[in-house]
Amino acid sequence: MRPSSIDPAKIMEIIEDVAAQTIEPRFQALAAHEISTKTSPSDLVTVADIEAEEALERYLPDLLPGSIAIGEEAVSKGTKSLDQLLDDGTYWVIDPVDGTHNFAHGKPVFGTMVALLDKGQTIQSWILDIPGKRKAMAEKGSGTTLNGAQINIPDTDRPLPEISGYISTRFAPQAIRKEVEEKREQLGSIEALFCCAHEYLNILEGESKYAVYTRTKPWDHLPGSLLLDEAGAYVRKWDETPYSPKETLGGILAATDQNLWRTVYDLFLNKYVEDKNIFS
Repeated sequence: MRPSSIDPAKIMEIIEDVAAQTIEPRFQALAAHEISTKTSPSDLVTVADIEAEEALERYLPDLLPGSIAIGEEAVSKGTKSLDQLLDDGTYWVIDPVDGTHNFAHGKPVFGTMVALLDKGQTIQSWILDIPGKRKAMAEKGSGTTLNGAQINIPDTDRPLPEISGYISTRFAPQAIRKEVEEKREQLGSIEALFCCAHEYLNILEGESKYAVYTRTKPWDHLPGSLLLDEAGAYVRKWDETPYSPKETLGGILAATDQNLWRTVYDLFLNKYVEDKNIFS
């Protein structure tokens, strides 16, 4: 599956270098004028997001002639469009600082994520936990590595109330928020890190067992969904189709195995599969 000119370790080195140059020096050192808002007061962008994305957009396409880099901030500004991902081209999808709100507030829960798409399929992905130095890479059909070691996620053998998961209701429709509150005792320990990079990595490591998402932007989920899929987990849209950039409406459920996926789904998500109007 891998384009012959792409070395996954080389891409991770580039991501690490960009983080060291543009992101790490600004952690807990951002000036007020280096932080601004996008769609809401809590939707932040920093100078680190912008500079890291610009650097990755310069470096990555040079490694694969004809490929195009599309970053979260470029889409936000309107200079690039997610519609490009629907054609048969080759694209680097970039989240320069995932967890920007945490980063801007001095919380060490953020990272950089990159996915490589070819003809509409995610064929490689990378997640770097910048403060924690965790590095995960995946290649379609070849598995997932975490800090250089091949990783396979075991099935969960404990009931749902005894395990931890990630459920954020910040962006969820009101109906979903109500469901979560009503089923709270049946869900065990739940939290939200507001950083998909760390949530996906924590599921890889076994710290948590599932995650429910209602926002499905490609830069947030293409990298992590491939990492989990290739490690033996089960990641699907709420209608149980694989996640892809072709359909961004509706939620995502990621779980260590299909049985756990079904348990969470049956508890409070199944009634919303057909009712996509709740997302509008």
